[in-house]
Amino acid sequence: MGEFRKVITKPGEVIGYETVFEENPYLRTGVPEKMGTVERYDYSTSVYENGVTYNKTAYVYLPYCYDKDDKDRKYNVLYFQHGNTCEPAMFAIGGNKYMFDMLFDSGELDPCIIVFVTYYMDPMRDADVRTQTGGAEAGDGVTPGIPANYDKEIVKDIIPGVEMRYNTYLTDPSEEGIIASRDHRAFAGYSRGCAWTWRFFHYGFKYFRWWCPTSGGIDCDQPIPMPPDSRPGPSNTDEEIAAYVTAPIKANPDLPFFIYTGSGGKTDAFWMRHQIKVLTEQPEFSYGPDPAKNNLLYTLSDYYHTDYLIPYYFWNYLKVIFKI
Repeated sequence: MGEFRKVITKPGEVIGYETVFEENPYLRTGVPEKMGTVERYDYSTSVYENGVTYNKTAYVYLPYCYDKDDKDRKYNVLYFQHGNTCEPAMFAIGGNKYMFDMLFDSGELDPCIIVFVTYYMDPMRDADVRTQTGGAEAGDGVTPGIPANYDKEIVKDIIPGVEMRYNTYLTDPSEEGIIASRDHRAFAGYSRGCAWTWRFFHYGFKYFRWWCPTSGGIDCDQPIPMPPDSRPGPSNTDEEIAAYVTAPIKANPDLPFFIYTGSGGKTDAFWMRHQIKVLTEQPEFSYGPDPAKNNLLYTLSDYYHTDYLIPYYFWNYLKVIFKI
């Protein structure tokens, strides 16, 4: 670790309202003995109210033990939304894929399916502008003229298509079936994807029990700061932040949830450290590492800001989420 925190705790061990996550250097230096596979999932979506049907792609990581013929073994599903300028194939193909293999290679984590999704409409077609500024055409509210309907795309086009294709807990692709299987579904996002995860929590709370917004902030539907090194932070008050996040909880008081969020230290936490502290003061939240008793936990490292570190966060998150 660096200068920000000198104490290293175990996952879930609370210091004040912050938890320093467990480092796992083997994720980067080890060679996995048990390797998963990745499949491409092509689909179309027409949820953006502009008369356009977009052809899109997600990547589905299947852990080493996945057997399509073993219908008795069901898998939890973790969806991951990348950050600004990135795209889903960067995690699913090549050397970065091995870092996800290493998550499950030790046997310490229960294997799950990981789905890499994107708010970009065509990240490869628009690669030049995407990699330079992140300003490629997208459905998360950043592109003028395209409504922020990415939540509808996930629920209507991605979840049914993926989870009915693989051995998951979803047996009914209707909205009611998706809600009924929410205990076995998590959504995570990094940086700009983190801001989207908080927005998705607000609009799609009933479809997911587990939420892992990482290294970003709660923007209350405001435009996400662009480019990525422009970080003045949202102008929302503490009261607006609290109201935005607690609204879906109050609307669905019988639905349990758990938010395991995280960020780096001085160079990466941005404004989210304060925002999480605000949430801990709300009566809807119980801070701690036990999903049976608590519903909010904040992991603090001093890692710098890059999507490539997300497997390290997953190493900690997956020791807590899905534990019911």
